[in-house]
Amino acid sequence: MNAMQRAGFAPETGLFLALGTLTLVWFAMAGAGLSDANLVLLLALGVAIAGLPHGALDPWVARRAGLWRTWRGAVGFHLAYVAAAALVVLVWQVAPGASLALFLAVSAWHFSGDWQTALPGPLRALVGLALLALPAWRWPGEVSGHFTMLADAEGATIAAGLAALGPFLAVAMAVAVFVALRRVPASAVELIALGALALLLPPFLFFAVYFCALHSMRHLRWAARDAAPSARRQMAGVALLYTAATVLAAALAWPWWASASVQEWPADLERLVFIGLAALTVPHMAVVMLAERQRTLAA
Repeated sequence: MNAMQRAGFAPETGLFLALGTLTLVWFAMAGAGLSDANLVLLLALGVAIAGLPHGALDPWVARRAGLWRTWRGAVGFHLAYVAAAALVVLVWQVAPGASLALFLAVSAWHFSGDWQTALPGPLRALVGLALLALPAWRWPGEVSGHFTMLADAEGATIAAGLAALGPFLAVAMAVAVFVALRRVPASAVELIALGALALLLPPFLFFAVYFCALHSMRHLRWAARDAAPSARRQMAGVALLYTAATVLAAALAWPWWASASVQEWPADLERLVFIGLAALTVPHMAVVMLAERQRTLAA
């Protein structure tokens, strides 16, 4: 056990702090040369390599929770999962503003679960929303541009609303730090680092560091913690298989998704990443909630 673990720091906390520090140094040295295209590509690679695996465990989580047991159940589960994801993509084409708002709300709630033992429910919800609002407050032009790309004029309105909430949610983050200090000090350190990174890093870099190094790694550790040692190799195989399948599906969708202009590929990739994440978040959240309900009933 290393010094950080003895102090109550989880492995993903150390990874997040280290990657956040390195990213800050790198951005300070090379930030001026980073184009939007480079930032989008970095985000896409980070999500594919480190972000997707925790959601790729959904079939394994569902099986362990008893949501399916037979091969017919497996077929039904996968069909329902893909159908839910496809429905999100279709609805986004019809109502992008409402879809973006719902995706952000669900994401904030989902992210808040990272501090379920450190903060009470209402304060966790404010922290989850702060992770979205602080970048919009500090980087209003960038966030408005990204949201406009995803949801036209409604996206700009959503970005402006988040930016307006930024100062109030910064106060909520400060309150959360003091509450966490008394419960789980390591979580207080995470929240301080998150607030600093949200204000110092461009939104894409901030999201990549948080989502890949802290959020995804935390959920992978939780899944591994609940698995017997003999099952962890199987779990790793499932995560690898379904991550590869998701990346392959995105690659196959690219010719249909991309616009005719080659110069538009950064915008096309950004839409693919975020709308794809939204599409996967809906069935992922359903699996998480149903599995948690099953565990509660079995307890």
